[in-house]
Amino acid sequence: MMDPGPFLSAAGWGGAQSAPLAGDASARRYLRLTCGAQSAILMVAPVNTNADRASFDGFRHVGAHLRTLVLSAPKEYASDPANGLILMEDFGELTLSNLLRDDPGMAYNGYRAAAALLPRLAAPPPSGLKSPDAAAMAGMVGLTFDLLPGSDALRVTLLAALAQALLAHAPGPHVLSLRDVHGDNLLWLPDRTGDARIGLLDYQDALMLPEGYDLASLLDDPRREVPEAWRAELVAEFSTPQRIATLSLQRNLRILGIFHRLATRLGKPSYGAFLPRTRGLVTRAADTLPTLRKPVAELLERTADWGTQ
Repeated sequence: MMDPGPFLSAAGWGGAQSAPLAGDASARRYLRLTCGAQSAILMVAPVNTNADRASFDGFRHVGAHLRTLVLSAPKEYASDPANGLILMEDFGELTLSNLLRDDPGMAYNGYRAAAALLPRLAAPPPSGLKSPDAAAMAGMVGLTFDLLPGSDALRVTLLAALAQALLAHAPGPHVLSLRDVHGDNLLWLPDRTGDARIGLLDYQDALMLPEGYDLASLLDDPRREVPEAWRAELVAEFSTPQRIATLSLQRNLRILGIFHRLATRLGKPSYGAFLPRTRGLVTRAADTLPTLRKPVAELLERTADWGTQ
């Protein structure tokens, strides 16, 4: 990591104390800075490749849009795009995942508030976001098959059936999707009101996707179990079971490959612990989609050892 000292000094944070925060699946790093009673977050992101720079720029672009909607994306205090640095607002540590573990009653309020704000994303979106069609969305699952040699025929069958399911069960115009809407990326901000009570993070990979994608991400999260009663209530209020099942299946079939690759090839074995729940979510979703039951069952059989290495 480059020395951020000159950047922080120029921003007025040169004498701050710093402590690393837990990372995610990306190469980004985060530090919490404290200076007296004030705190801020320093994001240090790679900007070595075109993809890195697009991700960094995407975070800033989407964040600015969310703030125009009076949603709680962290404010920028200073930035240095050439070196991948952003000094930004600190939302604290009350993630919805921590609340789910420590205070289920408050977590329910947080999950409900998060689900309720998602329709706001149907507002006119920021410019330049890609909008994959059903075939392209199904194709995003291809990375899972890339890790499974000899699966070409199954790939064709499953992805074709998934594309048809997306057309049938998740129609309608695409809306802004933050994509990684789950308990670790959502913070409870009880001093704020309305939709601003939910702090939003990790939206640099936003796309235009069928409405409901982010709700499926929130409720069918491989990292933690959302109480079934909450899930049923929020699906009934904000979407439909078939739509959420279809979007959840697309998302978690892709995550199956992502987490396996992280656990076995990218030096992050802790992600292997999430694979059994990922498989369970895939099974549940496929059980509601008759044309996908057989190919999904075959995929799960062929990947039965994923997560056990």
